[in-house]
Amino acid sequence: MTHKELAKRFTELLNANPIHNTIAELFNKALDCGALNIQAEPAADYRLPKIIFYAILCTMADDWQPYHESNKKEAKNLKLFL
Repeated sequence: MTHKELAKRFTELLNANPIHNTIAELFNKALDCGALNIQAEPAADYRLPKIIFYAILCTMADDWQPYHESNKKEAKNLKLFL
C-alpha cells in the first residue's frame, strides 16, 4: 500500500464513521448520566469539559480497539510515535 492509498482508506474510514456524531451522542449521555456536578464548576473553567472529552475519547478508543493480538501490538507500538 502506498501513502496515497493509505490516506484514501483512512479518509474513507472517517467518512463512514463520523466521529463528531459519536462525540455529540456521548457528550449528551454524559450530561444525562447524573455523575457530573455541573453547577459546582466555574463557568470559565475547562476542567470538566476536558474530563468529559477524555472519557469520550477513552470510550471511543475502547470501541475501536483491535481484536487480534498482533494488531493490538502494532497499535501499541504506533502509539509510542504519536
